[in-house]
Order: sequence, then C-alpha cells, then structure tokens
Amino acid sequence: MKLVRPSYTRTVPARLHDSRFEEVDRNRRIEYHDPEEFDRIAFAMRALDRLRPKRMTVAVYAATSGLSVEQSRDLRREGSSYAIVGIPPHASREHIAYALAELAGVASVPYAVQALLAAERKGG
Repeated sequence: MKLVRPSYTRTVPARLHDSRFEEVDRNRRIEYHDPEEFDRIAFAMRALDRLRPKRMTVAVYAATSGLSVEQSRDLRREGSSYAIVGIPPHASREHIAYALAELAGVASVPYAVQALLAAERKGG
C-alpha cells in the first residue's frame, strides 16, 4: 500500500518503476516561529541600512509563509543586482539578520548577525 500526502510529496519519475520511493517536496521548510512582537519590516530596513549591500537594490515585503530571498542581476546597470526579501510575521530577528547578512555578502556572517542584534538592543 502506498501512502501519498498530496501537499508534501510527489511520486518519483516513472523511470525508477518502483512505487516504494517518493520524493519529498524540496521547498517545504520548517521554521522557528518567534512569538515576540516587533516590527519585522522596520528591523530589516535598519539592518540593511547598517549592512549597506554594494551595488544592490533591495525590496522588502511582508510575506505570508516563510522567509524568502531572491536575487538577480540588474540588467539596467552594469555590475549591479537586485534582491526581493519576503519576511513572514513569525520570523525571528536572528533569522532576518542572517538572511540579510548573507545577501549583503559580508565576510563573517555570524559576526554581522551578532553586531546587528547588539545594535538593535542598544536602541536601533
């Protein structure tokens, strides 16, 4: 008997010819839900102001499910790029800071995350 959960799994391509295998949806992620109330978009904007990604335009929006970061080349300007960052209502400061530090291409992501969190504790 084969158990199929339609929203989370899909069958492996027919070339395997074995119904015992299923592939889990690669986009399904489990994220920590931070119960703390704070303005996540404002925090992200302050973090971007401190990180100052070079030659990059960043758009931040309120996402509904998970934190997402999409980046691409900006075809209008040589050597530039743009990013679109979706921040869900349950994202933690650490998760947001980590994603933005990676996006900015900082040399030491853990140090940048700690610096952003320390600056936020001092009052923004």
